[in-house]
Amino acid sequence: MTLPGGYHIFADSGAPEGLEHYPTVVIIHGYVWHAGVFSRLLPLAPSRRSRIILLNRKEYPGAAPYTAEERALLPDLLHDSPTQETETRLATEKLQTFMKLCAQELYEYLQALVVERHIPPACRTAQDCGIVLAGWSLGACWMTALLTYVARFPVGDVPLREYIRRVILYDAPTRLLGYPYPAHDPYNPFADDSLTYEERERVFTTWITSYYAHGDTVDTLERRKPLDAPPPTIASISPEELPTMLHVPPGMPGGSDWALLYGGVKYDIFTGLRKGTIFLAPEPEIAAGVGGTDASARGSAARGDAWADVEVRYVWGECSVWEMPYAAMMLRQELEDARRTGSGLRQPRIRPVSILRVEGANHFAHWDCPDRVLDAFLTSKVDFHA
Repeated sequence: MTLPGGYHIFADSGAPEGLEHYPTVVIIHGYVWHAGVFSRLLPLAPSRRSRIILLNRKEYPGAAPYTAEERALLPDLLHDSPTQETETRLATEKLQTFMKLCAQELYEYLQALVVERHIPPACRTAQDCGIVLAGWSLGACWMTALLTYVARFPVGDVPLREYIRRVILYDAPTRLLGYPYPAHDPYNPFADDSLTYEERERVFTTWITSYYAHGDTVDTLERRKPLDAPPPTIASISPEELPTMLHVPPGMPGGSDWALLYGGVKYDIFTGLRKGTIFLAPEPEIAAGVGGTDASARGSAARGDAWADVEVRYVWGECSVWEMPYAAMMLRQELEDARRTGSGLRQPRIRPVSILRVEGANHFAHWDCPDRVLDAFLTSKVDFHA
């Protein structure tokens, strides 16, 4: 059966033997590292009485390519540099449309997956069932897009909300959540002008797969110097294993992920997606306008409210590069500020958001310590909850 959305099921651990209800962890990969990098999670599924499904996004092995119409929505950063306000606005709107399409494809794919793989629904009285949907690194943008736009999608034959337990933003970097970099030393090898492009790629790979000792403040986050031990994850991946999890073309200049990443930052797309994830739409009667006569707006708000109690969890590695602990700081501060401000109609409606640190973990924790990552996805115990 061909499912809509263009995704490819890289691996499916299968339903746990003898269980009618169980959690199903669906994971969407990040930038150039595809679903194969999560393969060490699969053997852990039986001991957690869970199912794990690894998906490859469009442009990655086994998945469909983007159509010409879809690619046209991504900015051509190699050739175009809009200078006029109208050009910038058009580029922004096209990227927003692209992310909405990505969200709708994911929504429809999950609906079809539920039917095709007989996925059990979430249980209102228990934490050990339903879909735990996780997006790692760049893949977190598919999570924020889904939650931002879900109210605009028709329910269809499969009421997907009844199946979703929680949505995980797994080790998403600062910029992909739309937070600005700190003023002091916002280091990233790809922005290091002292390196050639080829050197940046090599240095970045070591940097992103290393381990770091961070302090508790922005100024004490370690930007550059990794720990001597453990070694970078890339050192533990053999030359034979690398092709089973790495697919570079979408991340090359001009590639789809490259255009989304740099275009999303340039046109500030990710900020709106983060806010659309955290903050719920106004009450249905407010969204409908004065007098509540806009039936379309009322229906959209009602569908959005059906997803209002879906937990969003930011899972981050304690020893990841500085952007991840910084993102956790910024998210927590934003939630605390929102709780303190406003009253009555001005009180922001906030989705349930939790934050969970994985101790001793880096950005590739699913390879180095997969048990801790899977437990972080499934547990009901968190460090912070808003």
